[in-house]
Amino acid sequence: MEGTVGISDFIEGEEERRVIVAGDVPFLRALLRMAIEEAGYSIVAEATDRETLLVSCAVYNPDMVIIDLHLPEAPETRLVEDILDIDADVAVIIISDPLEGFGETVLAAGARAYLEKPFSMYDLVDIVRKVVPSYR
Repeated sequence: MEGTVGISDFIEGEEERRVIVAGDVPFLRALLRMAIEEAGYSIVAEATDRETLLVSCAVYNPDMVIIDLHLPEAPETRLVEDILDIDADVAVIIISDPLEGFGETVLAAGARAYLEKPFSMYDLVDIVRKVVPSYR
């Protein structure tokens, strides 16, 4: 609704956090979208492949990127590094099936958090709130 003023309009420095959700499973992306939007963040784009994700990062300048690492043709560590090359301040959260040593690998590449499947949406929102700065 145009012209509507919310409480965040009166809080100095408060701005809506922009999020990109990436992954090739539509159902998981929909769940992530619902949880993130309910937590007060704005989904600015969704990506199903590496190229779309990187273009979206360059265009939308997100505060956070949440990636379900089953993207086609996306070597995990290189993808994280490429996102951080676009914007070193973006918070990258990786979601993946349990793989030994994988969490340490993506964190070493620059991801701010790693969430292993299965997980609850409460766990996701908790991690999001911990890794995304209050302002940029």
